[in-house]
Amino acid sequence: MIHPNEKPCLVQGKIRFPALALGLVFLFSPVSADTKSFQTELDFKLKSLVRHGSVLIADKKDILYRYPAEANPMLVPASVLKIATALAALHYLGPEFRYRTDFYLAENHILGIRGHGDPFLVSEEWQIIAQKLGQLSGLPKKLGGVFFDTSVFSSNIKIPGIKFSTNPYDALNGALVINFNTVFLKIDSKGFVTSAEKQTPITPLVKHLAKNLSAGKHRISIPANSGITYAGELVHAFLAQAGFSFDSENITLRPLISEDSLIYIHKNSASLTDLISGMMRYSNNFTANQLFLTVGIQRYGAPATLEKGKRALEEYLGDELGIPDQQFNVVEGSGISRKNRLTPEAIWQMLKAFSEQKNLLHGDKGILYKTGTLHGVSTLAGYLPGSKPRYFVILLNQPKNRRNEILKLLLATDFTG
Repeated sequence: MIHPNEKPCLVQGKIRFPALALGLVFLFSPVSADTKSFQTELDFKLKSLVRHGSVLIADKKDILYRYPAEANPMLVPASVLKIATALAALHYLGPEFRYRTDFYLAENHILGIRGHGDPFLVSEEWQIIAQKLGQLSGLPKKLGGVFFDTSVFSSNIKIPGIKFSTNPYDALNGALVINFNTVFLKIDSKGFVTSAEKQTPITPLVKHLAKNLSAGKHRISIPANSGITYAGELVHAFLAQAGFSFDSENITLRPLISEDSLIYIHKNSASLTDLISGMMRYSNNFTANQLFLTVGIQRYGAPATLEKGKRALEEYLGDELGIPDQQFNVVEGSGISRKNRLTPEAIWQMLKAFSEQKNLLHGDKGILYKTGTLHGVSTLAGYLPGSKPRYFVILLNQPKNRRNEILKLLLATDFTG
């Protein structure tokens, strides 16, 4: 299963950095300057690039350069916020944490499935699940039906910044979601619809959603009122491949009762570290907010709510990283909301805390970084190459994206003068 990409940031899975390679030429021949002169020179060059934003360079202890001088504004971080979400998840859940999905056998041979918010219940994982269920001696191959228990998540979660659209980065979150709540389909010139990935069966809902789409490949999100329908169709399809049949194709939503018997607990093949790596590389909003909501459960108990996730993340930033309350405001975990705010100094503290996991970030020519992109927001934060730790933060809340040019200037400057 390919991660649904955050459209503004990616082109065929790679970050657009047209000016970055040129900047690296200067990395190995830095401009020598004393502190005062490099500040003056950089200030002059950044004046035309930074209309509303901030730039910061720091080492472990000190800020080496800041533009504008002495300013520490609260700015929209976009997907750079995912670093904070990853840190909180690692803290509360642990790097080897694996999501679980529980399977029950109810009266009349009805299969019950209880979701715990696994963001990586992809087709390949369901093939494993179907195989495991097929090996259970006590589970009949003829099932009365299937029910879902989604009570671990609140039913009315609405992520700020998520629109009701078919864009993959608007995929909705939930307790039991398959393939990131998206579908990857292909339509030929005659309008025939097939799956664009061999491991995922085509379903009636997908054919219906494809009716108004043009010929070609499309990745679309599942509408809010259809997520359970799509999950149910896929579950039936995968279990049918494993030799199961059903008296009813309908999916019932209900919580577990005492008479339901637990028959199998599935632990996802991907650890939390694996999930974070994919989330960072593909800037996956869905995964980020599943982690955000799960952190809330871990800290404050089920059901997951937006408020619990917010409290847990802000508690981590304040109590564990020591970031003052005045330097952050988070409303969700992916950075898609414009109501999120971080200061450059807050991000610097996050980068320091993430240093041991920095290889989970995307890398290019020795630079590890996380981008963020919204309309009118361009951000970039990460680690400069070299023998000593150097952290950089570029936050631009302005129409023109100049982060590549700014990074080029930073790479060409010696901050040790």
